[in-house]
Amino acid sequence: MTLDVVVPAVRTATLSRLLWSLAQGSIRPDMVSVVSNEVDGEVETHGLEVRVLLFSSERYPFGAYDLALRRNVGIFYSACSHVVTFDDDQIAPRTMLAAVRGLLEDRPYVWGHHRYASFARFSPEALIDRAPRAGRTREHPPNAWHLWQSCYGGMFAAERALLERLGGFDMIFSGRQAGEDQNLGRRIARAVDGRERVFIHEPPFAWHPEENEAWPATSLTNLCSGSHQLGDEVIGDVRVRRCRSCPYLVADDYDSKLFGDEPVLPFDAGLVEVTINGLD
Repeated sequence: MTLDVVVPAVRTATLSRLLWSLAQGSIRPDMVSVVSNEVDGEVETHGLEVRVLLFSSERYPFGAYDLALRRNVGIFYSACSHVVTFDDDQIAPRTMLAAVRGLLEDRPYVWGHHRYASFARFSPEALIDRAPRAGRTREHPPNAWHLWQSCYGGMFAAERALLERLGGFDMIFSGRQAGEDQNLGRRIARAVDGRERVFIHEPPFAWHPEENEAWPATSLTNLCSGSHQLGDEVIGDVRVRRCRSCPYLVADDYDSKLFGDEPVLPFDAGLVEVTINGLD
């Protein structure tokens, strides 16, 4: 088993902190794939194997609310057997990856938990060994069965081949940056276990800041600089609004058609151009 931690990074100011926490782990990832057009190559890797995946596309919208695209790029361009999706503003506890690896030895996917803590009050050094109960829980109860609505893409791991077979995160969630993890949670539970309930594990868990951290403007985009020229379309029975001048696309609402057994818009790696840069 090899583990690639996929980080869709826009908050470059917090990336070094995240990499530091991964470097302190009881086991280290085989690779960290930072999917970002914003990282300038000046990030300290803390001795980890880190690569930056710069991306562009003529078909998929990017530059705003493109989390599903960034995660998919990291997954589909990974050479590791398993991927862990983790967000750029979080801190990894010391035992996080070890817990992920142990669970993946028995199951093809793992949904973890996250705990809120004040990053202003607690330093990364204080948090990496802190018990989860010291933070505010996201789900009630933690470490228990929940419906697929509890799936959180910032603490998720799976066999890469399984995710590719399922079409990755559904690109119908472009332009929204919400619901893509819940959609995948339902699809993967139905495909693997024939159910709609998932076990939200703790451990693994991620430390998530109580404070809102700045979400800077992305450096590259293929979206209109002004207002979109929106028109109504139907894709796979889902009503969407699509721009006539750029690739912007957003589904109208969260009706049941967005959460079927198959992705409405499965990810196609052939529609993305990716350049891979290593960090020293």
